Amino acid sequence: MRPRPDAEFDVTLTDEQLAHYREQGYLSIDRITSDEEVEWLREVYDHLFSNRVGEEEGAYFDLGGRRAHGGKEVLPQVLGPERVFPELRETSHFRNARRLSAALMELPLDDVNGGGHMILKPAGYGGATPWHQDEAYWSPAMLHAGLSVWLPLDPATLDSGCLHFIPKSHLSEDVLEHRHIDDDPLVHGLVTDHVDASQAVACPIDAGGATFHHCRTLHYAAPNTTNRERRAYITVFSAQPTKREAPAARPWIDAEAEALAKLESLARPQS
Repeated sequence: MRPRPDAEFDVTLTDEQLAHYREQGYLSIDRITSDEEVEWLREVYDHLFSNRVGEEEGAYFDLGGRRAHGGKEVLPQVLGPERVFPELRETSHFRNARRLSAALMELPLDDVNGGGHMILKPAGYGGATPWHQDEAYWSPAMLHAGLSVWLPLDPATLDSGCLHFIPKSHLSEDVLEHRHIDDDPLVHGLVTDHVDASQAVACPIDAGGATFHHCRTLHYAAPNTTNRERRAYITVFSAQPTKREAPAARPWIDAEAEALAKLESLARPQS
């Protein structure tokens, strides 16, 4: 793998862009890094997926299929790529994403930290990412303040799976009710039925662009029906969460934990 490009690529946001994010809960920008860095990120990405890095530790799995299934993977995902390639935190993309996220959240840069995951929509059959809020996946014991930065490494079009957002849905008082895809707690992916998709705004962008969305903004990505992979690198930035007086009700999280515990118990050798 070739060395990481070290050229600086700085991005700033206008007052209008800052206001749009805070009012609407999402923002799309044309560029967050250089073409050279995108090429290097593709090499890192392809290495992680082709080698199924982290599978034994549960950091590689199919977001849209049952855990440990042996069939076609429709939404393979890698968690924590920075653990394998720490230089990802030294990229222009990461520096820009962190700095712009701090500005969007109106927080000091030193208070904002984050890490990433990568999702692949294979060519021709990559599955839909159903409507959901990111916070639905997060600890119900904490109050969160965070956002996601979504970087496509291939053109993200209506046909390949660009993101769609519901404007102002980040203003919801709490996380909406979610369930697991196919109502199966062994499928990690979540979906909410409480959405008016007629209000959706699609954000197609080229490789090297980025979208930002609040952790409660409803969003969706369609299946990939093109003859090209749709590779996306997502980084989540947040302030330190604070503890709730009592955990919020998240039955879908409890159901997944119970199903995984049962699966592990069945796989354990019996004495």
